[in-house]
Formats: sequence, structure tokens, C-alpha cells
Amino acid sequence: MGHGMKAAVYYSNSDVRIEDVDDIPVGPGEIKVRIMACGVCGSDVMEWYRIRRAGRPGGIGAFGHECTGIIAEVGAGVDPKWQVGDRVVVTHHVPCNTCNACIRGHTTACTTLQTTKFKQAYGAFAEYVVLPAINVDRGILRLPDSVSFDAGTFVEPLGCVVRGQQWAPTGDGRSVLIIGAGITGLLHVQAARLQGAGFIAVSNPSPERLEIAKKFGADATISARTEDVAGRFKELNGGVGADTVIMTAPVPVCVKQSLEAVAPGGTILFFAPTNPDIQSEINLWNLWQKEVTITHSYAADFHDLTTALAWIQHNRINVADMITHVFPLQETVEGFRLTARHRDGSLKVIIHPQE
Repeated sequence: MGHGMKAAVYYSNSDVRIEDVDDIPVGPGEIKVRIMACGVCGSDVMEWYRIRRAGRPGGIGAFGHECTGIIAEVGAGVDPKWQVGDRVVVTHHVPCNTCNACIRGHTTACTTLQTTKFKQAYGAFAEYVVLPAINVDRGILRLPDSVSFDAGTFVEPLGCVVRGQQWAPTGDGRSVLIIGAGITGLLHVQAARLQGAGFIAVSNPSPERLEIAKKFGADATISARTEDVAGRFKELNGGVGADTVIMTAPVPVCVKQSLEAVAPGGTILFFAPTNPDIQSEINLWNLWQKEVTITHSYAADFHDLTTALAWIQHNRINVADMITHVFPLQETVEGFRLTARHRDGSLKVIIHPQE
């Protein structure tokens, strides 16, 4: 297979070029996947992060990781349960399973997980990816025939949400404030309902996004533009703060809102990070008196992805209605623009690399 293939190469959010790149050989234990669909993630358009990862402007940042496809080639020695033609969901991040973090159940804090990626220098906005042997061993799930390639791209983002709610529980009738009504915010709303939350409110500056949050199951919405988020939540929740606050918007003011809104004995999940150079003010006295737990979650492991896939397969979570735009590979840059700056009711953008 000496021919090349097409891949989207990242220069900046408004400059993503479709280039011919070398095809990747398939070594022992490896699997080549023909990518059928790949979602555009908010992290794909965090420009400072992307450019740093790419190493230089015009460098190939490994991006595009919410992907599904069909096995195109199987390397020597791969478990025969994987065959050419199988429909699969693949993940670029996999843990070592033996380091201290993994042993303690923090598989996504594992250095291996945070550094693993597909074999090539770019990600899944490409016609093919090759999975290294470690990914074949613990980073590939069979996509049921009843789940479309597009719906399957939600396994990774939903898996991250599943994991976050393990550290910040939302069941047992807890009241929940979700800050941010992007894709992850809306997935958190649906997951919280599924887990058995009580009152769920969503805050966001955009009225359009708040309407969408209601559609996906929020009991109430709070305008972050015109209302005091914490004060309004307490008003709506019988005078009490939120048992669980989930911050999905990576903005310093949202850190402040989270700290103000959490109830005594409650938990704050900082699900989205602020830029690395931002310091947030935290008053320990208030947290100490209120016995507040602050937690974080990064990525998803195999268990989380499996749960997410089951939820999608059995229609426990509505992902189909989140997909607003589907583009061929040539229009990847437009998908990036829509994800970086929402407009025209855009929610989730999916790229079809074979088109």
C-alpha cells in the first residue's frame, strides 16, 4: 500500500488544509481503520493547545479523536475476533493499567493514557488511522449494527461525562447546576437525569443555547448574561445551593460561579480547564466551613466508553438530535469555524473523511 491518503492538517482554527500524506504501514498487532465519521471536539479548537501540540505553526497536531469506522486491514498476530469489515469505535488514549494512578482507579491520570495516540502524526480527520498494538488490546469497541457511525462518535465525549459523574455524583435526587450548554453540558444534563438527579438547572449566556438545554432535559435555565447564576439557582431550588456543580465552560468567571453556587456538603466538578496561565481565586475558609469537595476528571477509560456505548445503543441518551452539521473532509475548516464560534444553531459537527 504505497499510495498516499488525504488528511486534514491543522495550521490554525481558520486554516485547516486537506493534504496528501503518506499512507501508514500496518505492523504486527496493529489494525488499520477506514474512518467513516469523526466528531469535532471543543478541545480540537482550543487554539493555544493545538498550536502547542503541533509544535510549530503548520505542524501536524494529532487532532480528531471522536471516531468510528470499519476495519480495513489487520496486522499479524491480532486476536482473530477482529476481522476486516468489522464496524468499530476506536480511542486514541489508552492506559498502561499497571502504574500507581491506574492501580488507584485513576486510569485517565495515567501518563501512558495521556501520551498514547494513533500511529500516524495526525488524528482521525483522515481517510485512515492505524491503531498501535496497545490500542488494539484496550482501545477498540465493536459498534453494534443498530448504532450509526455518526452516533458512535459520541462514545468518547459521553464517556468523559460518564467518568466525570463518577467523581461528582448526580444521583439520589441531588440538585445539579450545569454551567455551560455546549455539547458536554447537554450530555451532562442527560446523564444526570439518567443517574437519578433531582432538580437540574443549566446556565449559559446564549438564550438560544438555553432553549436547547430545556429540550435535552434541563428543569430550569439561568441566563449567565443577565442573572446572578448562584443567586438564581438558590431561588429556583428552595433557597439551597447545588449538591453538585458541573463546570463545562473554561472561563474564570465560571469558577467563581461554581464556588458561590455549591451547597454545604456539595461537590464541584471542574470538567473543563481554564487556560494554563490562569490562576483562580479560591477562598478556603468558605470551602472548609461548607465541607465542599472539588474534583476534576480528564478523558475516559475503557469502562466509561463501554458505558457510553451501551447508553447510546439502548437510546438512554439522545445523541442524534445533537448533530447539526455533517461535512465532507474538504470542508473540515468550516466544521472548525462552527465549533469555535457557534452560529446558525450549530451544536455538533461531524466530518465524513470518505466523502
